[in-house]
Amino acid sequence: MLRLYGNIKNYQIILLAVCLSLMVVFASGCGKSDAGQQIERADIITIDAMTVFGRLSRPAVDYPHDMHTRALKERGKECADCHLKDDKGVMSQKFMRLTDENEKTTMQIYHDNCITCHKELRAGGFEVGPVVCGNCHSRKPEYVSSRQPMSYDYSLHYRHVKANNDSCGLCHHVYDEQKKELVYIKGQESSCRDCHQKEKIENVISMREASHQSCIGCHIEKQKGFQECSGCHDAKILGAIERVDIPGRIERNQPDFTLIGAAEKDIESSKMNSVPFDHKAHEGFTNSCRDCHHETLKACKECHTLAGDEVGDGITTQRAMHEMKSGHSCVGCHEKHKYDPQCGGCHSLMEQGRLSQHACEICHAGPEPEKLAKAKGKYKSIADFKPPRSKTKLTMAAKDIPEEVTIGIMAEKYEPAKMPHRKIIDTLMNHIKNSRMATYFHGHEDVVCQGCHHHSPIGHKPPLCENCHGKPFDQSNLQIPGLYGAYHRQCLGCHEQMNIKLEKDCEGCHAAKQS
Repeated sequence: MLRLYGNIKNYQIILLAVCLSLMVVFASGCGKSDAGQQIERADIITIDAMTVFGRLSRPAVDYPHDMHTRALKERGKECADCHLKDDKGVMSQKFMRLTDENEKTTMQIYHDNCITCHKELRAGGFEVGPVVCGNCHSRKPEYVSSRQPMSYDYSLHYRHVKANNDSCGLCHHVYDEQKKELVYIKGQESSCRDCHQKEKIENVISMREASHQSCIGCHIEKQKGFQECSGCHDAKILGAIERVDIPGRIERNQPDFTLIGAAEKDIESSKMNSVPFDHKAHEGFTNSCRDCHHETLKACKECHTLAGDEVGDGITTQRAMHEMKSGHSCVGCHEKHKYDPQCGGCHSLMEQGRLSQHACEICHAGPEPEKLAKAKGKYKSIADFKPPRSKTKLTMAAKDIPEEVTIGIMAEKYEPAKMPHRKIIDTLMNHIKNSRMATYFHGHEDVVCQGCHHHSPIGHKPPLCENCHGKPFDQSNLQIPGLYGAYHRQCLGCHEQMNIKLEKDCEGCHAAKQS
């Protein structure tokens, strides 16, 4: 009897396991069948208008806007059939309303218009969208957004300026408190984002609403340019937009050259010399003014003070200029260029943030803070402070640079590796000479040597690698790799960063030892 009970129990366990497996298979199969593979679209608009009234009871709706625009156009309809205009003739971006009056009315506007339209088209034999709640409010919708942000760079700005006959006032405006209207003031043009933030603030509409009203509204009015979401937010379409290689300079009373120093109220507290800055040259290395002037087009010191001001979110002058992880700071921008293929061989292996004793004075080469006021207008170019650095060279003669260096660390298994030392030096020097930035910052003699001899004093005979890197690896000092690791990390790492073909096996560098 006990044996029979045991067999029955085993069968029950097996049967339960089979049922659970089938449930998992059916559940996963149903999920794939119901939702299918999601399709990426750049025109997806998330309809979550009900959030202004509280928490959503159903998932928000991911709405393919361009699909509907084209379908309505085929039926002779246009934007105004879905979007109302206010008393100024500005088209609302809300659907079939100007304001959100209450939860019931807003929800009814969507349900009455969307579902009714779908039902009418379906009755006419057209293939249309859903009419059931769960098919719109889905936790795994059919479409997902692949929207890319629109970048309004110098090239696009230039094309719009020419298309509008150099009329800046069509886009740039400020609010006149006396006239109670938007006006254009020449010389005070600024980025749209200086006023229009991510969200609406009092009477200033959000950046999203402002750009759609102005940009799309203008395109529709003039019947030029993109009028669909994908035209501005699809990666492939954005990449295909014709670029103007040399768009010309945007003139806004900005200086060609200036001295960057502390704000007037901080002069007495400032200790560092001013920084000679070639503004015109830097414009050529940016995509838009906002690359540096991320909030306003004012001078950095007006927001970022020595102690940190509320206007500048508490970010000090020092941090604004030296923050390594910020694309808006001087050091942060320069840091990105260090990883270009021609520079990465040295810089990718160096300790981040480690500066030489000459680093500060390379930039801070202008007048002292107390002399800054008298210096205005006296200097016209960065060349007034430093000699041209186009003649960067090593102090030692070519004959003093070894033609070849023999590395015999793996001599027990392979022939010694022959490193073309002088060829590497010459290549790096040519890379420096061909880069304005590298030429300026590598002006100090023999700095190129420190790409490999990174903790050694500059000189004709730097210490050997094994003076610091032990063989075998010193487990008590984790910051210093062993000699094998140091060589391979330095050599292979440099080749990888500079896109130099890596050998497939050891014998590419270390010839097999002859027995």
